[in-house]
Amino acid sequence: MTDYEPPKDIWEVNAKLRFDEPLNGDEDPRWVDTHAARGGASLDRLTKMLGVDMATGKLRNAPERGYYLFCGHRGSGKSTELRHIGNQLNKPEIYHVVLADAALELDVHNLRYQDILFHLAGKLLESLHKRGVHIDPVHLRNLDDWFTEHVEKSETTRNFAMEAKAGVEASLTIPVLAKVFARISTTFQANATHKEELRRTLRNYFSDFASAFNHFIEAAQSELGQPILFVVDGTDRLGEEDALAFFTTDVHQLQQVHGLFIYCAPIRLAYQGNALGGDFDEVFHLPMIRVEEEDGSPNDGGRETMRRMLLRRAHEDLFEPDVVDYLVQHCGGHPRDLLRLLQGAFSHAEGERFDLHGARRAVGDIGSDFRRILSPDHYRHLARVDIGEVPSDAARSRWLLYNLALLEYNDFYWRSHPAIRETSAYMAAKMSLLGRGQPAHGPRKR
Repeated sequence: MTDYEPPKDIWEVNAKLRFDEPLNGDEDPRWVDTHAARGGASLDRLTKMLGVDMATGKLRNAPERGYYLFCGHRGSGKSTELRHIGNQLNKPEIYHVVLADAALELDVHNLRYQDILFHLAGKLLESLHKRGVHIDPVHLRNLDDWFTEHVEKSETTRNFAMEAKAGVEASLTIPVLAKVFARISTTFQANATHKEELRRTLRNYFSDFASAFNHFIEAAQSELGQPILFVVDGTDRLGEEDALAFFTTDVHQLQQVHGLFIYCAPIRLAYQGNALGGDFDEVFHLPMIRVEEEDGSPNDGGRETMRRMLLRRAHEDLFEPDVVDYLVQHCGGHPRDLLRLLQGAFSHAEGERFDLHGARRAVGDIGSDFRRILSPDHYRHLARVDIGEVPSDAARSRWLLYNLALLEYNDFYWRSHPAIRETSAYMAAKMSLLGRGQPAHGPRKR
């Protein structure tokens, strides 16, 4: 970190902007600790539920089983935070963390519980192999027998089984099984024909697979001398139908594999009342970073956090006076929108530095993007929230939250996106409400 210096060339800054690139926690020099600026409560609760005392860095009492959901808006930094949590907990005295990213490693546009559970078995094997862990073959036998009995001997999957084991030694070891399961994951990502055949096989003989996987997890934990925590990212990008199947219809299958699991879930499910039912032990929300207080005054801690985030992407000398503060104020504490504004300020810059004129045009661009999806009723709804009313149309609030026109902070505090507040449609809606005698205080907590 001490050797890192952000780009000093405005073109290099733009070339290195990646909106969907999660940072590998504090191992990446661009990473900024947002814990306090988000309110801290949700992540503190998550680590406590996992039995971890973060003050001492010790595992006090790990639960035997737990199925947790991690939710947050697009671009709020979920993937980066999950990796940070994984890095913090992946220690000999705490957990052996197995991280899987469905968006990168599987086909997130066509994903089922079978794909994830096969993949997690492979990721666990891979992680043990990297650590040089040896497990007696007797504890690998159940997984290998399941594959032999139901995949190798099946007429529909026999050819795939031969391909999966091609060039692999006959001995039953972690490296051998890791290669076989890695090839299964590749099939789930790219081969539609074998994918459906394998899914059907797992569905038909799922109890046997779950039993074999459970036995392997127990043996691995015994050999490691610590519990295993599975962290699954990317499942928040599932389409609506696939998400409902994965997190509701098929949740029983997910939970037949015994252990500790954190799944990243689509935020829209959290806004659909009881869509998640009581099947998960806890749903954790990652709020935006608060850059304003309820009365509209600056939140200094939140703004300083966003400022550091910005200045790890571009050297401070590249900004003309007041530009950094302007971009921070108008991103609303939304990390991805901060980067979007930086990119917009680059495209509108008149020279080799980020200037205020370009920054204002970047904010206007985001406001125009919202204008394409918002109606006059939406603007009135947002203005009501901002002046302190609690609108009665819950469905419209959910839609605005999902589309990031309404931003959610810790303690369920809501506020319209600052770029929207710069638009004439919003200003007219707010003036109309204030003109009929509404109070001008800040938004209330929900």
